[in-house]
Amino acid sequence: MKEFLLNIKRNTKQEKKYLHDIVLSQNERNYKLPKKLFEKFINSIEQQDLFFYPNTNKVINKIAKFNLLQPYNILLTPGSDIGIKTIFETFDIKGKNVITSNYFFGMYEVYSQLYQTKLKKAPYTNGKLNIRKIIKLIDKNTKFIILANPNSPVGDTYNENEIKLLLETGVHLIIDEAYIELSNVESFIKYINEYNNLTILRTFSKGYGAAGCRVGYLASNKDNIEYYSKFRLMYEISGISMKYVEFILDNHLYYQKYFDDTLKGKKKFYTKLKEKNLQMIDSKSSWFFIKHSQLIEDMFKKNKISVKVVKHPYDNKDWIKLNYDLSLEKSNILNDLLSI
Repeated sequence: MKEFLLNIKRNTKQEKKYLHDIVLSQNERNYKLPKKLFEKFINSIEQQDLFFYPNTNKVINKIAKFNLLQPYNILLTPGSDIGIKTIFETFDIKGKNVITSNYFFGMYEVYSQLYQTKLKKAPYTNGKLNIRKIIKLIDKNTKFIILANPNSPVGDTYNENEIKLLLETGVHLIIDEAYIELSNVESFIKYINEYNNLTILRTFSKGYGAAGCRVGYLASNKDNIEYYSKFRLMYEISGISMKYVEFILDNHLYYQKYFDDTLKGKKKFYTKLKEKNLQMIDSKSSWFFIKHSQLIEDMFKKNKISVKVVKHPYDNKDWIKLNYDLSLEKSNILNDLLSI
């Protein structure tokens, strides 16, 4: 056994989501699909989807076409976190370093430890990350930069000029676009053939509400995908997961409306609370923050809504991260908060 693994701590605690009516702690979808639409998917499932190993060519072709790319630009992964793992496996990083911000998806840290590389973290100042602070951390041992856009949990975003500044360093840039659908940020996926040091991470878990299917993908130029594909699993996803992703892409107009409605609903919800002079911080994605108090936390518990309490770089104090979901419209939580 590798002795250093004993020093790596993994969180094995899983939330008992069945105890809550609405689960907002992991940015999952709660709002149900229209009955007819869901039945359409259920009726499309055949026994052979369970009996046979999946042939993923069809879904890869659909993902590529949807993004105006070629199939050789796509590597399918069981969730974008396995995409992250694939990147860490592909680069020669042992004893080197990787750069991110000091607010990041926790698996960046885990894979850095597993593959024995240093994770250098650019600090936020006054609640924001200056891209030049990432550039200052680059040295001869830097193998890649990984940055979520929008970034969780803060919810800030990076514009085209900022991203191009990072690409022009020549260091490989990984942009994690897990929350891209629930934002007004334009994906950088269209630039993968222009920059050979660019890889995009995408997932169907968040905006598309398919976290239980575990489907993500890497998008990059043909040569990079060829490298990443050496670590491709024999069968990347299940037959049912594959079928659901095809269903999503075939019904994308519905999902686009859902994205738009979610962002509009969040803005309306936030505005109503802001008028009550509650202490809040907005984000450029589907969530915002309410200053933590036991009274407010108890209100969510009373309504059987799970939320997450996080440290925000604004003041490094506790804030309730409220990921807006359309199902909140049927809850009493807004009225309870307005009664404070």
